[in-house]
Amino acid sequence: MNDHMPIYIGNQAIAEFVNFCKKEKLSKYFLIADENTFQVLGKTVREAVLAQGWDLIQIILDPEGLHADDLNLTRVLNAYDAQPRTFLAVGSGTITDTARFTSHRSQNQFISFPTAASVDAYTSKNAPVTIGNLKGSIYCHAPIAIFTHIPTICESPKFLTASGFGDLVSKLTSSSDWKYTHLLWGSKFDQDIYDRALAAGQTAANLVKGIAAADPDSMAGMMQGQFDSGFCMADFGQSDPASGGEHHIAHIWEMMAHWEHREGLFHGNAVGVATIMEARWYEKLRSLSRDEAFALIEKATVPGYEEQAHDLQENIPEIAQELIESNPIYMQLSDPEKLDRVKDKMRAHWEEIQATAALVPSPQDLEKWLVILGGPTTPEELDFSAEQIRLARDYGLYLRARFSINIIRKMFGW
Repeated sequence: MNDHMPIYIGNQAIAEFVNFCKKEKLSKYFLIADENTFQVLGKTVREAVLAQGWDLIQIILDPEGLHADDLNLTRVLNAYDAQPRTFLAVGSGTITDTARFTSHRSQNQFISFPTAASVDAYTSKNAPVTIGNLKGSIYCHAPIAIFTHIPTICESPKFLTASGFGDLVSKLTSSSDWKYTHLLWGSKFDQDIYDRALAAGQTAANLVKGIAAADPDSMAGMMQGQFDSGFCMADFGQSDPASGGEHHIAHIWEMMAHWEHREGLFHGNAVGVATIMEARWYEKLRSLSRDEAFALIEKATVPGYEEQAHDLQENIPEIAQELIESNPIYMQLSDPEKLDRVKDKMRAHWEEIQATAALVPSPQDLEKWLVILGGPTTPEELDFSAEQIRLARDYGLYLRARFSINIIRKMFGW
């Protein structure tokens, strides 16, 4: 159930937006879009605002090379006139995150107009933005309302829909990574939010054929699943329910693309490919007998702290210092006492570990779904080298405090 903010999904999004603003007595706005999203929906939003005699300023960003990064955040803040305004985010992930961050830091609220089912974070309070070389999920705030014009969503490019599917279906691995972090590392956990995150991911799997056909009801269902995923993050206050090891691998690839000034990598596509990688490790985990697992647990070792620090500095120097200072779980496991405690918990919770792994789809199913939607299924399709694939796999696990299947993979020597 949504008790967060008004959400409209349908054909009358603009009229519903105007009625909402009248009810809330809003009259001053800052519209943020890029040249593409302005043409498909932003112009209509602008005309609706001006038709009411309301005050509006705007910035229309160049979509070429557009990222939610320090450069574009500064551009938006530079165009803002320091008056109290409701920010209007007309776009998908990059525009929404840019508006989320800049509205929050300028102490304004914002309204979201999604233009594609390309991400699952419209309702989230977190903004994944790149500051300097490091991409991080920064706590900001959620929109005060979301108005989804379904014809615009259905007409959006297929590759954006495939990206959104990859982001949403990843809840089927991220929720399991979160459960493992709770069982093995003692992190905060909420069973209801966990169940909702799983259901959001399953929504994507259930609607594959309708999504591929851009059926309005299926696209509306996918959007609702994405909103629900965002609510899971908002309710928990962190991204844990909806961002696991698959996201961290993807974030490394996204940072690499940013460092190389390379365009064309979509967040959900990277996440979808990394979800398949995690699903392979979950499949391997499911295949273990209890005796096989306990033998692997017994002989599991973790490199020393200094060795890991040196390894990070040698292999991923752009963000090594920030990662080391964050005191990641894998570095903490270099302490023999902590490693032994985790081993004890793995033995004690082995049945629950396996039951959780059983909820992750097979990599074959994930591949099939993404192929139906025209999405990539391998890192090579994302144009990453074997070395870049290795780096993301081996160092993604340092990005966030998650005891993901990727850490278990490392412990087991896979």
